[in-house]
Amino acid sequence: VFRIDAYIAHDRKELVQSLEGFLDCSVVLPPTDAPSESALRTLVPVQQELLRRRYKLSPSKPDPSFYKGIDLNGAPVGQDDPLQRTGHLFGGLARDARRRFPKYLSDITDALSPQVLAAVVFIYFAALSPAITFGGLLGDKTQNMMGVSELLISTAVQGILFALLSAQPLLVLGFSGPLLVFEEAFSGFCESNGFEYIVGRVWIGFWLVLLVVLVVAFEGSFLVRYISRYTQEIFSILISLIFIYETFSKLIKIFQEHPLQKHYAHNVSWDPKPQDALPNTALLSLVLMAGTFYFAITFRKFKNSSYFPGKLRRVIGDFGVPISICIMVAVDIFLIKDTYTQKLKVPKGFEITNSSARDWFIHPLGLYKEFPLWMKFASVVPALLVFILIFLETQITT
Repeated sequence: VFRIDAYIAHDRKELVQSLEGFLDCSVVLPPTDAPSESALRTLVPVQQELLRRRYKLSPSKPDPSFYKGIDLNGAPVGQDDPLQRTGHLFGGLARDARRRFPKYLSDITDALSPQVLAAVVFIYFAALSPAITFGGLLGDKTQNMMGVSELLISTAVQGILFALLSAQPLLVLGFSGPLLVFEEAFSGFCESNGFEYIVGRVWIGFWLVLLVVLVVAFEGSFLVRYISRYTQEIFSILISLIFIYETFSKLIKIFQEHPLQKHYAHNVSWDPKPQDALPNTALLSLVLMAGTFYFAITFRKFKNSSYFPGKLRRVIGDFGVPISICIMVAVDIFLIKDTYTQKLKVPKGFEITNSSARDWFIHPLGLYKEFPLWMKFASVVPALLVFILIFLETQITT
């Protein structure tokens, strides 16, 4: 049909319309192994109906089974619409639980498939990488009151609980750039006013739990219908800018602490220490950063190249970022041994980042001095900001 339309098209506009019609009537399969015959038999009626709707403009009504559960825009209708409020306290939560319960066991058993296992490994790196990255940055912003160790543990715990209890277990939850900006601002506020940051963070957590329970009770998630593509792009740009800013900010700091040297003594034997810059620590850090970025971009584009079989290309493309990180870390450790580069400070084992300043349990009334009473109630304001941030991020991720 498309070939005929393209042949008889008189101008570019008609050709574009024919192409749009071709795409409208196409069913795109994911780039995996060939689908089974049963899957193809399921898709054939769908495509037949797509073709009938476009090219056979019959006054008769289309097959009602084709539209079962969706409206003309593809959105679910009736009882299956998760954005329709039930009008009962915790009604949305109960409805999600009922919807999820029949599929609860399959959510676990489906992960035993080799195809799903590859996705599990990918998601593992997708959750681990920002936890390590933001953990190091968080330690710098909060005087090591929270760092890599705390972020790894909290990411693991919340990920497990969310997958076990949520009606949608497929989200990758974790720390993000906007939260890092908030933590830095709140830490600076507490330091300038003489408050204990980590205690204030506990009170924010208390208020945050209360706000989440209230929103769930009154089915506040229906507000997600008002999130537009524009809102999503704003968050994407914000997160990207924070990553880029923190990268170059850290690099500039390294150049300030270890300025470039025109000459260095070749015959001097020395042990690399943080205060040394011989040979140039800053230059090597720049090379490692640029090399990681170059390899990550190259591997990302590799997915669409013509080298190697398709499966191998997809694996290299999907895991391009962790592969590039491993390559440059190996170069730093094994090939260049006489130049100091800053390493991430990670406690050995199940330890606190700054064990000399606090314990695992944080007393809500204060560690070394009493936390002000008014600040306990005023913490609801930053908690509200964090809740809005997390709500938007989680719903956009969904």
